[in-house]
Amino acid sequence: MTGKPLIVATLAKNGRESVRVALDEFRGHHLLDVRVVVPLAAHAATMTPTGKGISVNVAMIPSLRVALADAEAQAVALGWLPAGGG
Repeated sequence: MTGKPLIVATLAKNGRESVRVALDEFRGHHLLDVRVVVPLAAHAATMTPTGKGISVNVAMIPSLRVALADAEAQAVALGWLPAGGG
């Protein structure tokens, strides 16, 4: 993969920001990038990444899935999230 990242999902964070999940490559390393993106001032339809986010080796994806499932279960147990997501 070369050039632009492969955007997997873009999730609305608030009225201005979104969270983008993408696969990318940097210096031969395959990365999962989860980053806050905002519209470019001149081109509202074009989103640009900010420094807010993380890039990790794709080998961490299975561990992150488990951690997110655990976080979801805890949020449900605390009453912060309805059972089944939300």
